[in-house]
Amino acid sequence: MMDRSVRRWVSILMLSYSLAYSSQLSAQTNQDAHVAPVDTMKAVAAEGPKPEFTSKSRLVLLPVVVTGKNGAHMGGLGRASFRIEEQGKTRDATVFEEVKTVAPDTKSRPTVALEGRSNFSLGDAQNWHVTIVLLDMLNTPVLYQVEGKRRLIQYLSRSLKREEPTALFGLRGSGLKQLHPFTTDTGVLIAALKKVREQVGQDEINEQSAAIVGDMAADLQTSTNETAQQVGSFLNDQSATMNAFQQRESIRTTLTAMTQIARAYGAIPGRKTLIWASGGFPFLIDDPQSFARMGTDMTDKYEETWKALAEAQVAVYTVDVTGLSGSTNTASGNFDSRRSAAGIRPGTRMSVGSAMNIPYDKGAEKNATLCAMADATGGIPCVNTNDLEKCFAQALDDSRAYYLLGYYLPADDQKPGWRKLRIEVDAPGAHVRARKGFYVSAPSVDTPETREKEIANAVRSPVEFTGVRINVREEPVNANSKPAVAAKSFREFTVGVLGDSLTVDVQNGNAVDLTLLAVAYDAGSKSAAQSELHVASKLTPERLEKLRKSALGVKQSLELGPGKYTVRFAVRDNLNGEIGSVEYPLEVK
Repeated sequence: MMDRSVRRWVSILMLSYSLAYSSQLSAQTNQDAHVAPVDTMKAVAAEGPKPEFTSKSRLVLLPVVVTGKNGAHMGGLGRASFRIEEQGKTRDATVFEEVKTVAPDTKSRPTVALEGRSNFSLGDAQNWHVTIVLLDMLNTPVLYQVEGKRRLIQYLSRSLKREEPTALFGLRGSGLKQLHPFTTDTGVLIAALKKVREQVGQDEINEQSAAIVGDMAADLQTSTNETAQQVGSFLNDQSATMNAFQQRESIRTTLTAMTQIARAYGAIPGRKTLIWASGGFPFLIDDPQSFARMGTDMTDKYEETWKALAEAQVAVYTVDVTGLSGSTNTASGNFDSRRSAAGIRPGTRMSVGSAMNIPYDKGAEKNATLCAMADATGGIPCVNTNDLEKCFAQALDDSRAYYLLGYYLPADDQKPGWRKLRIEVDAPGAHVRARKGFYVSAPSVDTPETREKEIANAVRSPVEFTGVRINVREEPVNANSKPAVAAKSFREFTVGVLGDSLTVDVQNGNAVDLTLLAVAYDAGSKSAAQSELHVASKLTPERLEKLRKSALGVKQSLELGPGKYTVRFAVRDNLNGEIGSVEYPLEVK
């Protein structure tokens, strides 16, 4: 029978684990519950046709960076200089272009002059050179967060060209947060960085809790009481399980953030640069189908992220802000050699813990993850170096000039799964960098449930989606409008969907099909009101011609009490699945 002190320690530990586990589930549940179920969406969708599998001609686009011995872009190459291999099969490029990106004119106005808030400030129709910086506080120790900020500020103040549009994001335990939208003003970005507050990284929390539990377990295991020894072993097992759970949730949060960024900016033409300034996380990957230490329950999440990044032409440049403090493995050479240097065979699957007695280098595993993310997307891993400014500079330079290759998958080769790619260039001294593969997804299923989930995710996302170009403006308050609750008032908005951003089914009588969702969040980020609309119509030729040159305006209203709100609008084009979203600040007096 356990004595009182043992029972006390067990109670404390079990309570702490219970609270930690509940807090993780609560955070995830709250995130999922921001938008209440939209019953009207289901009702409208139920009146339409039955769900259908939609399959499109699959065009694989490959941004390819080619540099010479001096590290500069190697221009003037022709289509015949490139060779594409997919799963060992040669593919002929039906799309070929040497792209030299331009700086977008952020002051230019769209063809339709609308007041309010828009998600198309960068315009379209050209290959813009844009950079997204993701400052990772979730997977980085506090001291290195400070150093990473300092180095990034130094680079912005010295080197970044004024015409370089850059967006700044932060990643915390609560998820992705936009610190500043695209801007060419480096001073504004530096000011935003200085306001960022550090947080204790998840890895530090895990290590501290493991140390505390380890000390208690050691005391119990040295006891002569057999029950106390068993409790000590139990506490060690529980600690390992909890740490594994928390690590898995950190990975999930990180991948979700990258997916949100990819889907938000995928509609912007050209190759995008995502600088992930992080300490990394220990999660071994040979390619997006090979995982270790966490089992395979995260496979779908990795697939979703890699697919989104590839489709959006986002190249991830991983910058290890911990510098030379991690593993001593070299950052040069191919990824498999880095894995071998870590003492782990490619393809090895391990369970949590060290029961298999396989050499385990946590720093090497983190570097392996950073390298895998860069290799798979066509970026560069920057690990084991203290020259972070050089890392930032390399990431920005790569997207200024590149080659865009593309080919269609054969009709008889549409099997879902990961496809390995190899790009070769027949030019002396050429160094080629492109992503190592892509995912072929199963035909999508368009159902009321998938529509609801996708548009709700867009509304919850902290970054505006650009798949559909929309503009939102508030209309004057109608004095005759009487809300159901006397203490509240109506606020009416016009959501304008630009005509050249709208899909029209010409073969079906110029049909358009849109779902619109607006959700107002109060100061506590709780949903205060929402409005949903389904617009399905067939346009006359005259109206279609007019729409192409203007916008389709849809009215949405919300009933709100006094206070400050953030209203998020999202529009889903149901004919192609693209989504646009806008965040609108609102104060009701």
